[in-house]
Amino acid sequence: IIESKDLPNDAVYILSDVTLKDRKSGETVTYKLVSPEEADFDVNKISVTSPIGKALLKKKLGDDVTVTVPAGTLEYTIINITR
Repeated sequence: IIESKDLPNDAVYILSDVTLKDRKSGETVTYKLVSPEEADFDVNKISVTSPIGKALLKKKLGDDVTVTVPAGTLEYTIINITR
């Protein structure tokens, strides 16, 4: 079992809550990165194996992230990382 307190706070890892600012619209969204079994997009829990999850892993506060998803390209800036 992974405990969030055992993970470093310097970057995005599983169990991180990541707040992103959309670079196009300026809107913000917060996702929790979880295992594929726990993923539930309706409550903003995304899998670390999803396109967004993969793109966020190991990124740091202030990093820009570009993600290609079926609906197009998403461009975010990481504005907060918590556990």
